[in-house]
Amino acid sequence: MMSIKSKYNRLCWGVAALALIACSEWNEHYDADTSLLNSQESTLWENIEHNNQLTQFADLLRKTGYDEVLKASQTYTVWAPIDGSFDYTSLSALGNNKLQKEFVQNHIARYSYPASGPIAERVYMLNEKLMNFNGQQSYNINGVSVDQPNLASRNGVIHLLNGKIPFMANIYESLDNESFGVDSIAKFLHSYDVKELNEWKSVEGPTLNGEKTFLDSVFNEHNDQLALYQAYVNREDSNYTMIVPTNEAWNKARAKISQYFNYLPSFEFMENTSTDDKKVTNITLKDQQYLKDSIVNLMLMCDLFYNNNIYDNKKLTSLQTGQRLQCDSLYSTTMAKVYSEDAADLFEGAKRYDMSNGNIWVTDSLRMRSWTSWNPEIIIEAENSFYHASYSRVAGDPERVYVTPGTQNPEIAGRVSNNAYLEVQPVSMSANPGIVFYLPNVRSTTYSVYIVMVPATIVSTSYKAKPNCMSFTMGMANEKGKNVEVSKEWTVENNFTNDTTKVDTLYLGDVTFPMAYAGTGDYYPYLRVTSYVTSRMRDFQDRVMRIDCIILRPKELDDFLKEHPDYKYDDGTYN
Repeated sequence: MMSIKSKYNRLCWGVAALALIACSEWNEHYDADTSLLNSQESTLWENIEHNNQLTQFADLLRKTGYDEVLKASQTYTVWAPIDGSFDYTSLSALGNNKLQKEFVQNHIARYSYPASGPIAERVYMLNEKLMNFNGQQSYNINGVSVDQPNLASRNGVIHLLNGKIPFMANIYESLDNESFGVDSIAKFLHSYDVKELNEWKSVEGPTLNGEKTFLDSVFNEHNDQLALYQAYVNREDSNYTMIVPTNEAWNKARAKISQYFNYLPSFEFMENTSTDDKKVTNITLKDQQYLKDSIVNLMLMCDLFYNNNIYDNKKLTSLQTGQRLQCDSLYSTTMAKVYSEDAADLFEGAKRYDMSNGNIWVTDSLRMRSWTSWNPEIIIEAENSFYHASYSRVAGDPERVYVTPGTQNPEIAGRVSNNAYLEVQPVSMSANPGIVFYLPNVRSTTYSVYIVMVPATIVSTSYKAKPNCMSFTMGMANEKGKNVEVSKEWTVENNFTNDTTKVDTLYLGDVTFPMAYAGTGDYYPYLRVTSYVTSRMRDFQDRVMRIDCIILRPKELDDFLKEHPDYKYDDGTYN
C-alpha cells in the first residue's frame, strides 16, 4: 500500500512540473516581445503611455483626466484604437465633456474582459452604452476588430483596436443634435434633469482641504418629467419610439393647445347645497399663466412616447421613413390608445433616425387629433358619487345599481357602461327627483352634451317601462368669471324623453365654456338633471331616473363622427 507521505511527495513533484511547463509556454508565447510580460507590473495608463501605437489615444486620455483614472486600483478593460485608425484631429477639437462621453468613456468598461476562447459578451461601457464583444480567436467589439488582444496590466486589460467604436446616442441624447433643430423640446426636458454623485461607483482621489475628491465621478441621472410619462428614453436598456417635434412643430402645437386652456384670474364657483340655497364662492387663481403653461406642456408631451415592446407597438421597430404604418392600434406610454388610421398619421411626413435604445421620428407637424390627445371626450359615470353635488341628497335619493351583459334583459338594446348606472328615486310620492353632477377636466372649448338613460326593464320584464321626462340646467363661469346657468334650450318643451326599448343616448345641445377648469382643483361646472313629471303624467311618465353617464364630446369630434360614422376611437365608455 502506498504511504500518505509518498502520495504527498508525488503531488508536489507534479505541481512543480506543471509550473515549469506553464512558465516555458508563457516565455515562448511572449519571446518576440518581452514587454508584454512586463506590462503586468504596470498600470493601464503606464502601458498606454509607453505604447508607441497609442500616442493619440493617450493624448485624449490626458485631456479628459482619464490618465489619472487608469492609474487607480479599480479594474478596467480598455479597447484602445491605434494611431491613424480614427479621426484624432476632430476629436481633439471637442470640448472635454463631449470628448469624455462620446469617445473616452465609449472605449472603457469596468471589470476585466479578456479575449479567450469563444466570446459573446454584452458589456456596459463607462458612458452606460451597451456593446457586443464577440469572437473566437479573432475578436471585435460592436463590429470594430481587435488588432491585438490581452495586453495585461496591474489593474485590468487592454485590447488594441483597428478603429474607434462609433458612439451611438440614445433617444434622449439625440435631442441635443443641433442638426435636428429640436432644441425647444430639448430645453424643456433638460430643465427637469437631476444629477446626483454616486460615490460607490466613482473613483476616489486625494483629500484636498479636508474634502474628498474623485478622479472619475459617476452620476446617477434622472428626469422627473420622463418618469411622469413613464418614458425612460434616457436608459440604454430600453426600446422606445419617440415622435420629436422640430421647433416649428413645437411652437405650432403649443399655440393650438393653448386655446383649450384659457384661465381667468378669478371666477365664481357655485356649491349646489340645496334647491333654494346655492352658495357662490369667489375663487382666485394665484398664477393662471403658470398653470396654463404647465398644463399645455403636459398635454403637448404626453403622446410622444411609445414602448416598442408592447402590443402592436412592436411594428414600430421595422417601420421606415415613407412607409404607411399598418396596425390595429398604438398605446402611448401614458396608455392612451390610438387606432389604426390615426396611429398611421402620426408618422406621415416624419423622418426616422435609429438610436441606441430605439428610434426617433423628427417631424415638422405634430399630427395628433385633438380628441385623442389634449381635448378628449369627457365621460362622467353617473354612479360615481365623487361627482355628485350635495344638492343630490336633498332633491333625490341616488343609488348605484349593477348590471352586466349576463344579467341584462336581452330585449333591451345597447349596453350599460362600466356595468352600473345611477337610480335616482323621489324623496316622496309627489316629488320630482333631481341630481347635480360636477363636470371634471373641462377645457375652454365647445362640447356636444349627451345623457345616457337606462329603462326600468334593463334586468327584468316585471316592470312596466315608462319614459322619463326631464329638464337640464348647465352652470359655469362666463368670460367675466361670473357664474351663469344655461337652461333656455333645455326644458321639457324640447321633449327630452328617452326610448325605453334601449339604453338611450339623448343629445342635449352644444355648450361653450369660456374658461378651462382642468387643473383648478375641486372646482367644476355642473349639470343639474331634474325629473319633470306632473301628477297627470304619472301614469305614462316615470319619475325615477336611471342615468348611465353624462358625455361631454368635443364639438370637433362630434362633427367628425357625423361625417365619418364608422370612425373608431377610444371613447373609454365600456372599459
